[in-house]
Amino acid sequence: MVALTEKGFNNTLYWENKNIRQYVSIVPTSGITGEGIPDLFAVMLKYSMQFLKEKITLKESFSCTVLEVKKIEGLGTTIDIILINGTLRESDKIVLLGFSGVITTSIRALLTTHPMKEMRVKNEYLHHKEIKAAQGIKVSANDLENAVAGS
Repeated sequence: MVALTEKGFNNTLYWENKNIRQYVSIVPTSGITGEGIPDLFAVMLKYSMQFLKEKITLKESFSCTVLEVKKIEGLGTTIDIILINGTLRESDKIVLLGFSGVITTSIRALLTTHPMKEMRVKNEYLHHKEIKAAQGIKVSANDLENAVAGS
């Protein structure tokens, strides 16, 4: 806090900040224990909703980012994605980057975890015919073995 003040920033802890236009909110976090990360996300969401609600619009055409490519027993190779905008439907054609070129395939299944459970934990998935932005989704499709994470 002292270092920010020396740089000319008015700052205070986020739970004490009564005027976010005059003070920078500080969210204490730990990279070792992960403590404070949920608070950081909550503050980011609160401010995004408060200041960007006019700028955020949902579009019909979708865009997403591939987070992870992995093989799941019973599903084959799947990709975990963050759907940034638009609507994604079962049987939609998708195009993504692969190690050996462009991959064009159709979606077999759109899967999400049960509420309040992580995608990394092995469990049953909820099947969807259609999903609107923005959320994390597991996509099952053909020819995803060479998909590039981060594309």
